[in-house]
Amino acid sequence: MMRIGEFALASGLTVKALHHYDDIDLLKPIEVAPTGYRIYSPTQLRPAATIRALRNIGLSLDTVAEALNNPDRIDAFIDQHHTLISQERARQDADAEQGSALIDSLGLDYTVHRRTMPPQPWVGVLLEIHNLELQPVDSPLATLQVALNDAGHTITGPWWTTLRQTAEAEIVEVLFCWPTAHVPTEPIEIAGMVVESGTLSARDELFVTLETSDDDSDLDDSGAEAAQIAIIEHAEREGLKLVHGSIRQVGDLTGDGTHEAIELVIAIQ
Repeated sequence: MMRIGEFALASGLTVKALHHYDDIDLLKPIEVAPTGYRIYSPTQLRPAATIRALRNIGLSLDTVAEALNNPDRIDAFIDQHHTLISQERARQDADAEQGSALIDSLGLDYTVHRRTMPPQPWVGVLLEIHNLELQPVDSPLATLQVALNDAGHTITGPWWTTLRQTAEAEIVEVLFCWPTAHVPTEPIEIAGMVVESGTLSARDELFVTLETSDDDSDLDDSGAEAAQIAIIEHAEREGLKLVHGSIRQVGDLTGDGTHEAIELVIAIQ
């Protein structure tokens, strides 16, 4: 038999840890002497070493207890932990890249332009983003374009998107739109999609033009955020009041209709 100090040296666990593991029923001594000394058996060195190894790997005490009760699944517990670590590292790497990209974007000199725009009818498809996870989604713009053409509507300019905050703090709506010659008198129906229509009022607006890829993906978040800040700062310097909720990303098309850039646009009052 081994007293707690001797067992601690042999197992690589501290006396403090052994006291804690006793208290939580993870590794209890074989007996407690009348003097209060905890007594351990050499046969407990193997589970003690297992506990130390699993804790060094990073498994929680609850998971360690479950692993001790299911020794045939220890490798599965370790693999699961490695998967979680890999996912967390990937998230941290992504956060670091996004942070660096935003810092770089904030250092750029954005040129803010102003223009006057006439009323603009539009038709759009509404999607929801949950838990503020702006994951890439398949753009419904192509599907909407086909539906508009089939219904005999003329698309009059580049697509645009906008975000809407909902009553639910963790849900954001994204509206993907095409401008049309007029608001449809008959609903445009697309299976599995919510289709809306309306008219943007005549307005003055500020915008920044940013280069993007040739696909329909949304503008990089860091570039959009830096451009939005530039517009807000410009409006403050010029004494202009921005229209809340009017931020849009507008496709900037070349002469042959391909995507060359994206404009970040905010209307002013």
